[in-house]
Amino acid sequence: MIATHPAHLRALAGALCLAATTATATALAAPARADQYDFVAMLDNEGVYYSSITDVIDQGKMACRMLRSGAGMPTTLDYVAGGGYAPYETAVVVASAAMNMCPDVLPTVRAFLGGGSTADA
Repeated sequence: MIATHPAHLRALAGALCLAATTATATALAAPARADQYDFVAMLDNEGVYYSSITDVIDQGKMACRMLRSGAGMPTTLDYVAGGGYAPYETAVVVASAAMNMCPDVLPTVRAFLGGGSTADA
């Protein structure tokens, strides 16, 4: 399980810090909007490799869907990691999806990082 390994938690925390910083800078520079183009731009800026833009967008959308349905962060991270991403890339995909496509799940992500109760049941 990717999400319980300390290195993976550090990668996710780093990616989320990056996402928060990037989102703040973007919010100051442009009109508010959250979409798949910003999601992909963040992946590109962080060097996340993907072979298909359609597939990576689908992974981000699925991460949002899973978090919204209560699947939990560990399951969501494992799902994204199943796409062949390295731990840091996995964290960036989930963080970018949360920041750019489903900001309503950010409290779930933050609670997980803070030791909250968002683990799988």
